[in-house]
Amino acid sequence: MSSPVKIEADAPVKTDLEATKIEVDAPEVKPEVAEVKPAVEAKPETEASPESAVKAAKQVNFYFSDSNLPTDKFFFSLTACNKEGWVPIKTILTFKRMREFKDLGVEGVAQALREAAEAEGSDPLTAVSEDGQNVRRARHFEPNTTQWGRSVYVKGFGEGESENNTQEKIEEWFAQFGKINAVRKRREDIPDKGEKGSGRGRGAFKGSVFAEFAYEADMNKFLELELVPKFTADGPDMLKMSKDAYVTMKAKEKGIPSSEIQRGKGGQPKKFNAFRELEKIKNGKPAQFANIPDTMEVVGERVTGSSRGNDRNDKKRPREDGEERAAKKERIEVPLTIEYGGVTLECDPKTGAVLDPSKLAFTDGAAIKFSAPGDGGDWKVLKNAVIEAAIASPFMAFPPGTKGGTVAKSDSTLISDEELAKLNDAKLDFGGEPVTFARMSEDEQRAFWLSRANYQGTVALRKRNEAGDGKERRGGGFHRGGGGGGRGRGGRGGRGGFQRGGGRGGGHRGGRGGHRGGRDNNGGSRNNDSGIPPTVGSVSN
Repeated sequence: MSSPVKIEADAPVKTDLEATKIEVDAPEVKPEVAEVKPAVEAKPETEASPESAVKAAKQVNFYFSDSNLPTDKFFFSLTACNKEGWVPIKTILTFKRMREFKDLGVEGVAQALREAAEAEGSDPLTAVSEDGQNVRRARHFEPNTTQWGRSVYVKGFGEGESENNTQEKIEEWFAQFGKINAVRKRREDIPDKGEKGSGRGRGAFKGSVFAEFAYEADMNKFLELELVPKFTADGPDMLKMSKDAYVTMKAKEKGIPSSEIQRGKGGQPKKFNAFRELEKIKNGKPAQFANIPDTMEVVGERVTGSSRGNDRNDKKRPREDGEERAAKKERIEVPLTIEYGGVTLECDPKTGAVLDPSKLAFTDGAAIKFSAPGDGGDWKVLKNAVIEAAIASPFMAFPPGTKGGTVAKSDSTLISDEELAKLNDAKLDFGGEPVTFARMSEDEQRAFWLSRANYQGTVALRKRNEAGDGKERRGGGFHRGGGGGGRGRGGRGGRGGFQRGGGRGGGHRGGRGGHRGGRDNNGGSRNNDSGIPPTVGSVSN
């Protein structure tokens, strides 16, 4: 297609563009670093601007995010100073993008982070220490293999730096199209002549960015738009395309074969990859860390340059024979997929977890949450009350020890506003306390349906492992289980069919693993023939 806007030549594509264009937001190791040493005085919470606090928490969470932490050598090194990954909030407040929040103080930032974590629900990104001085990543840290595939190239933000195209304003513009993980401004290179400030991606802003969407569906909607609003009313038309399309185009212009484009494993640049360094530590090899200035406070022991991990002798294992190695390789390399919500999802061949949650499909509003603060109530009574009030065949997730849960229909269809109103109008109670029902945010819904899909993945993984161990197993069907029929003993069946049967005794009332709750079903859920895996009844899986 013809280019409505002239695209200037970019850096050589053979070194991942994303890596060469990321702005480093950690203090540089320069003499002036000492100037940011003074402790940050905490101000009373009442003086903290709510808007400023929200922005501060958002910025700190970015440092710990999947979009930044795997590629940010300096910040990753700060987390590596102790095994829990704690970083002093006082240290983070010395970063360039955090200086505007200095008036919040450590106490104000800590409170903002606690509120942000509470709003995220059961899987917050970060956690604050009990004394309020430090913060760490709370969410499991694992490679994200889809960053490249969820990223776009957009040009039209105006070249050079001005108050109209700040990082914050560009992020606000993107927010209208969906949840954004990161926006990276692309900059010119300054020839490296050994001078201060020279280097790749350190020059003037090019007027274009790489933006990473949180969900592939939102990215696709954005790319499918015929026109997008201009960044400024008198600015140029916006040019947009996927990051992969842009890099491929630039490679073609430069005569570089597409096969040589270094998209990077999981979109991670080759210059620094935290997962590669973690693997080195695991195998007892030296890992590369940034040099942390003595003026900067850390939790634990300061890591500098190259550090060695655990003793290699601790990692040695008995040598496997050829068949064992081949079998393990096959289990790892063969893709594991499931059909869920009308889409095919690839799962981790080791754990069964969905690899790309952004591909998860679900009906918005098909699950609602409820609060049940009372103690000593009977979940079965509550479920029957829900049935009588509005939903004929509900699936209820109500893990033991919690004060609330989730309700979805057995066919995963929309719960209407009328049905939601009926549930609240019924004035149900649990343990003598009122139960309230409400809509869930998109992130809460996604987390709920992801947990269901992950369970399906573990079931599929177990089935594949059992089928591939060279032993013929009778029964154990994925839905209705084989083995003996009726109520008799019959054959043994497999270990824990998904819903009906399986386990010893097979049949509808089969023993272990049957409809009334077996070991492999974690107790099962009563009256749940929905195809939604049982998390409660009330036992979470």
